[in-house]
Amino acid sequence: MEFKQVKEEIKEEESLLLKVFQLEKFVKKYKKPLIAGLVILVIAIIGIQINNYMKTQNLIKTNEAYNKLLQNPNDKKALSILKDNKALFRLYLLKTSNNDIKKLQVVAQGNGIIANIAKYQIAVLKGNIQDIENYTLSLDDVYKDLALLNLERLYLQKNNHKKAKEIANQIKDPDIAQFAMGLLHYGIIKWSSKY
Repeated sequence: MEFKQVKEEIKEEESLLLKVFQLEKFVKKYKKPLIAGLVILVIAIIGIQINNYMKTQNLIKTNEAYNKLLQNPNDKKALSILKDNKALFRLYLLKTSNNDIKKLQVVAQGNGIIANIAKYQIAVLKGNIQDIENYTLSLDDVYKDLALLNLERLYLQKNNHKKAKEIANQIKDPDIAQFAMGLLHYGIIKWSSKY
C-alpha cells in the first residue's frame, strides 16, 4: 500500500516538474513579448489613474469657478474656466438669466434638462400661445403640465373656455390639475407668468 502511494507521489512530482519545464521553456521563448505586455499594462493602468485624477481636478476647478461666479459675476477668470465645462456654464447662465431671453436662448441650444427648462422659460416669457403649444409638443418637455396651465390661462384671457377646459384635462400632475380646475371654475385670468 505504501509503495502505491510513493509511486503516485512520484508521478505527481514528475508531472509537476514537466509543467514547470514547459512553463520555463514558454517564458524563455516569449520573454520579450511578455515583458512588453506587462510594461504596456502597467503604463495603461498609470495612464488611466492620471486621467481620472485630471478629470477630478478639472471638476473641482470648475465647481470652484461656478461658486466664485455666483458670488462675483464680474470674475473674468472664473468665467473663462467655467466656459470649458459646457453643462455647468449653461446651468450658470440659466441661474443668472433673470428672464433675459437672449441668455436663455444660449442655454436652450444645448440638450438635456437644463436646455429644456430654458425652452420652457422662453415660451412663457414670450407669452404667446404658439410658443407654449410648441413647447408642450416637444418630446422631452420637463414642465409640460406647467406649460399647459399657462396655455389654459392664455385661453381664459381670450374667453375661450372650451379650449381652456380641453387643455386643463390634459394635465397629468394632480396638484397642477387641481389648480387648473380651480382656474377654470373661478375664472381667474390675471396671473403672473413666473410659473
